[in-house]
Amino acid sequence: MQSQNNGIGKSEKRIGAKSTYFIKSVCFIIIGVLIFGMIQVVFLPKRAPYTKSYDAGKLTGFYREEKNSIDVLISSTSHLSKGVLPMELYEKYGIKSYNLSTSIQPIEATYYLLCEALKTQSPKVFIIDVSNLYFSSVEAKYWWFVLDEMHLGENKLALMHEYKENADGGDESSREMLFPLVRYHTRWKELTEIDFTAIGDNKHYFGKGGQMNTSVAAAEITVEEMNAIADQLLQSTEKNEYVYDGENTYQNHEENILYDTDIPEKNIEWLEKIKKLCDENDIQLLAIKTPTIYMPQGQRSVWLEEKYHKIQKLCKEHHITYYDLLYDADLGIDWSRDSSDQGIHLNLLGAQKVSAGLGEYLKENYQLPDGSDEQWDRDLASYQKVRKIGELQVQKDFIEYINMLANEYKEMTILMAAEEDMAVGLTEDDICALRLLGLQADFSNAANQSYVAVIENGEVKYESLSNRQINYKGTCDKSSTIYELYSSGWWVGSGVSIKVGDEEYAYNHKGLNIVIYDNERALVVDSVCFETNQENHIANRDNAKINEFEEAFERRIIKEYK
Repeated sequence: MQSQNNGIGKSEKRIGAKSTYFIKSVCFIIIGVLIFGMIQVVFLPKRAPYTKSYDAGKLTGFYREEKNSIDVLISSTSHLSKGVLPMELYEKYGIKSYNLSTSIQPIEATYYLLCEALKTQSPKVFIIDVSNLYFSSVEAKYWWFVLDEMHLGENKLALMHEYKENADGGDESSREMLFPLVRYHTRWKELTEIDFTAIGDNKHYFGKGGQMNTSVAAAEITVEEMNAIADQLLQSTEKNEYVYDGENTYQNHEENILYDTDIPEKNIEWLEKIKKLCDENDIQLLAIKTPTIYMPQGQRSVWLEEKYHKIQKLCKEHHITYYDLLYDADLGIDWSRDSSDQGIHLNLLGAQKVSAGLGEYLKENYQLPDGSDEQWDRDLASYQKVRKIGELQVQKDFIEYINMLANEYKEMTILMAAEEDMAVGLTEDDICALRLLGLQADFSNAANQSYVAVIENGEVKYESLSNRQINYKGTCDKSSTIYELYSSGWWVGSGVSIKVGDEEYAYNHKGLNIVIYDNERALVVDSVCFETNQENHIANRDNAKINEFEEAFERRIIKEYK
């Protein structure tokens, strides 16, 4: 009897040991999966809103939105990402929208982004930009702008299948596709603080996927010139070749289409799928075109009248509403200042006009709920802080810029230094504007002289005008940041420097160099040189630097978000 009990006891011990081993194994696997997931998040590239290098990174923020809180969903290419700012729609029209557009987004990705969004949202309108209807092939990296952040599931797997079939250069293994860490493991050399802090970042992206662009680069042609060039390209259907081989001359003439505006058939099929999905979910599909102009042979996505008419016909055949924001609307786009890259994309100024035009159209043609929302109001407050800096960075008019500093940016530190000459082109109106900042120098007799000024918290802290070099060193009252200014007028060799900390921020150009420093956040937010030595006062900025300033400021606002 005793030996039987001992047998049972041993059996129970074995079962208990196996259970313990099983539980430990399961825990080990779970912990391993969690660690792998965390490492993968660290190694994944951090795109919007952390960097403007690539127009991507939209899904992470979208997943954080409250369920069924989005009434208008937007998705397509970077033209739409930079051209429609959801917070402008909310502020002016009470429309709650989200922009999932990414650079050169394949239309297949647009379809599966809508599928993914329908898991948590019930939008009433889905807006696409028709640009990607013209993509015959898309480079692999642009597919990954969507795939990297899409949660694992049937939509990601389906999009991965399309990627393998259609992407230009997509040759990753299934393991690399399912586990991005395998593909991005070499990023360890590039990792920064953002890669680690973003792990626990569960905040809303206050911009709702819209990408604010503060660069300014004027278009070099007009809409009319663009279409005239396109007409010539379309009419050139014969290849003419003259060859001399040292003895004889040969002439070859053969049919060869130089340029066409035909829509790839496969993209029409995907448009039909998007329309069907919208119909099945009681969503109204709105196709639009964001304004773009450029040399047709240099940029295939520029918007020609020929394409406009073809898309108009296509949408009519498929019962899709089409609203062209270049040819159907007069938004007052100023191509000398509303574009960030010579007409291919819109900057903040252009996006505000497009967002306003689209907002009016949505309010007039769709039954959309409006009114304030506590969460969205918090997001709007953050957006307005970023926009305020953006509006300063895109300002090109000298008097307007100085008036903005005097009236809206008194909390900033304003650092000024002249190179060679900053006064010969000044008018009485210019001087009156400078007086609003509290500046007292005799600018009417300042030609060719050195000049330095520091304004902090709305008060002039230092100002000097001299026919000799000026050096001035000071400390910001609030942040204790040290700055150094140097000005050398025409009489003493022409030079300028505005250092904040150890870094040079002056644009280093003839005229009045201005650097704006945010004391509260210890950030430089703008650097510009106005050619006040010339009548037209051209504003000079380094667009790459301006984007860095805007990115840093936006990251700080994200950090402050509550």
